[in-house]
Amino acid sequence: MIMGAELALLGGSFYYVLAGAAIIAGGVLMLMGSVSGALLYLLAWLLTWPWALWEVGFDGWGLLPRLLGPTLIAVLVVLTIPVLRRAQKTSLVRKGIA
Repeated sequence: MIMGAELALLGGSFYYVLAGAAIIAGGVLMLMGSVSGALLYLLAWLLTWPWALWEVGFDGWGLLPRLLGPTLIAVLVVLTIPVLRRAQKTSLVRKGIA
C-alpha cells in the first residue's frame, strides 16, 4: 500500500493504494478467522481484472504482472474458505451464539 501511494504520487494509478488497503484488511480479517477477509480479497481480485484491462487492454505481457500473482493468491484464498468457515463456526459455538 505504501509503495502504491508512492506510485500514485509519481503520477501512476491510485488503484494500487485501494487494492493494497483491501488486501491488507482482508489478510488481517483472515488471520482473525473471518470468512469476510477472504471475500474482501476476492472482491479486490475481481475488481483488479477490469482495472488491468482498462490499463493495458488485451496485451498479454502487460496483463501478466497485473493478474498472475493476484489470481494465484485468489485460488489459495478460495481454498481457505472452508477452514475459515469451520473456525468461525467453532468461535461462535464457544461464545454460545450458535
